[in-house]
Amino acid sequence: MLIDLLTKKDRLKIQQCNEAFEQHQQLRHAYLWLAGQRTKQFLGSAPGLTLSFSAGMLMQFRHTIVVKTMRGVGALKWLRILA
Repeated sequence: MLIDLLTKKDRLKIQQCNEAFEQHQQLRHAYLWLAGQRTKQFLGSAPGLTLSFSAGMLMQFRHTIVVKTMRGVGALKWLRILA
C-alpha cells in the first residue's frame, strides 16, 4: 500500500513535469516563430535591405586589404571597450 502511494506520487510528479515541459516547448516554438517573423520583417524594411546589401558587398570584398584593415580596426575598438 505504501509502495502504491509512493509510485502514484512519483507518477503524478512525472506527469506534471511532462506537462510543464510541453508548455515550455510550445512557448519556445512560438518565440522562435515570432523571432523569424520579425527578422523577415526587418530584412524587408529599408534599414534591413541596406544592412543586407552592405553585408553582401563586404562578403564579396572580404579578402581585400581595405576590408581586412577595417575589420581589424573594428575588432580593436571592441576589445578596448570590453577591456
